Amino acid sequence: MDGYSDSPFRRICKLVNPDIITVTEFTSADGIYHNAKQLMKKLYFHGDERPIIAQIFGKNMDTFIAAAKVCEDMGFDGIDINMGCPAKKVVKSEHGVALRKTPDLAFKLIETLANATDLPVSVKTRLGWADASDLTAFGKGAENAGADMICIHGRTYVEPYNVPAQWEPVYEMKENISIPVLGNGGILNVEDGLKKLGNLDGFLIGQATFGNPWVFLEKSREISFAEKIPIIQKHSQWLIDLKGEYVGTKEIRKHLVSYARGFPGAKQFRSELVRVDSYKKICTVLGRIAEAVEPVFH
Repeated sequence: MDGYSDSPFRRICKLVNPDIITVTEFTSADGIYHNAKQLMKKLYFHGDERPIIAQIFGKNMDTFIAAAKVCEDMGFDGIDINMGCPAKKVVKSEHGVALRKTPDLAFKLIETLANATDLPVSVKTRLGWADASDLTAFGKGAENAGADMICIHGRTYVEPYNVPAQWEPVYEMKENISIPVLGNGGILNVEDGLKKLGNLDGFLIGQATFGNPWVFLEKSREISFAEKIPIIQKHSQWLIDLKGEYVGTKEIRKHLVSYARGFPGAKQFRSELVRVDSYKKICTVLGRIAEAVEPVFH
């Protein structure tokens, strides 16, 4: 979700369903430690987003302690350690899912963070590196180290996205630990998540939100593009207000392209949306789309 789930996007998702819990973008604990301005901006949140969890990654004890202090001072409601990111540059640095190959280090990081903060500490990871054979052992180790919750993405590092998520190993792990367990991977909407919930305590929805925050509706329903426009406009305005019109209009383009799918002529409109350079132009193109298309089902 890095590069997508910034503050304006999280606010939009909360607007659709105020009951969800939001999580920040993937943020380096090392960057927080060194007070890197660009990274610190990724932790910005609006009060409308609460409850909100800061998502950090790294492998250094000292930077985790420093990050805990920053997250407390900023007013976060919890801290999540990402031990699941499969990105090559992250794995090469021995962060993210690479920590599954060094569980003792992973548990020490969890323990260090848990001892450094009064905030709840959660862990997000995958089934495993190549299979789920050590998943339950990892869950027990995380719990013993002080994790208050764990979220499992139902795929491995070796097969990160191109296979269906496997939920059975997650259900099995839940039977063997006492802290809350959340599931993640391939969930299309709230109804789909509830069907897959099983014995778990909750679920996360990730990539299905791109261009479609309405996945958080408790019951799926037909939504016309005209109905979507107020949400898209708010998203655009909030991003421009936060980052300025020049940067904001550039960053909203990828969201606009995702919003403009599933109707005749979408390709042509997307080619216009990737060139917008002002809020006024965004509204103009959105209005033209609404006039041209039929209601879209979601």
